[in-house]
Amino acid sequence: MSRETVLVVGSSGNIGVSVIIGALRSNLDVLAVVRGKESEEKVLHNLTYDKSLPVDRITFTYADVLSDSGVQGVVDEVKAGKLPAFHHVYSAVGAYEPKTPIYTVDTASLRRIMTTGFEAAFFAYRATMPYLLAQGAKTSTWTLVTGGAGESGVGGATATSQGALFSLANVACHENEDTNVRFNEVYLHYRVDYDLVCDESPMSPPQMGYGKRMRASEFAGVYEKILADENVRAARVSVYGFEDLAEFKWRKKLPPRRF
Repeated sequence: MSRETVLVVGSSGNIGVSVIIGALRSNLDVLAVVRGKESEEKVLHNLTYDKSLPVDRITFTYADVLSDSGVQGVVDEVKAGKLPAFHHVYSAVGAYEPKTPIYTVDTASLRRIMTTGFEAAFFAYRATMPYLLAQGAKTSTWTLVTGGAGESGVGGATATSQGALFSLANVACHENEDTNVRFNEVYLHYRVDYDLVCDESPMSPPQMGYGKRMRASEFAGVYEKILADENVRAARVSVYGFEDLAEFKWRKKLPPRRF
């Protein structure tokens, strides 16, 4: 029986690498979307902390995920048989740009932040969801990571893009409540970093406002649990710290329907 594949959008970031770890440990193959060869090498380098990981099960493809046609081009290549079919999607695109106060943010910066923090996820959803629905696999999942800045108000302009992501997750949960795709949001309110970076510098920089960093390999367990539990659907999985790795916390995103 062939293994299923997860398409990872934003593969070279700390969350993207964590997702790849979780997918490989869940016996999934990975179709990793990266910007180019340098990003591919970055992913592979940050997986060297564990020599047992089957990195040969990763297929890399190059695309600009900030473009409205980037992920769509990947899907088109999958349909054409040039890339492996996928059954799961994880969107982990983002950048921390704490420009504050936000009344000092110029329009070009705001648009760049919104493109990275929100539009990339929307483009990925728009490109991949029709494919997953058409495939009809009952085990399909679509996972979106969001951040605590949007609710705590820290992070300046970055926080504003998180608000849009929360709404995207709500709409996607509603749209797929009765489809073959389990859509879920992972709400992360803690610093995650590459294992190699954590080994080199166990404490986060003071300006980040956090204490210890969570390893990508530790955070990977959250994705493993989402994949394994079919009851986690249209839900928010919350991670505020290490205690949430041991106790898997999730709740339904939407209230009971009243219409």
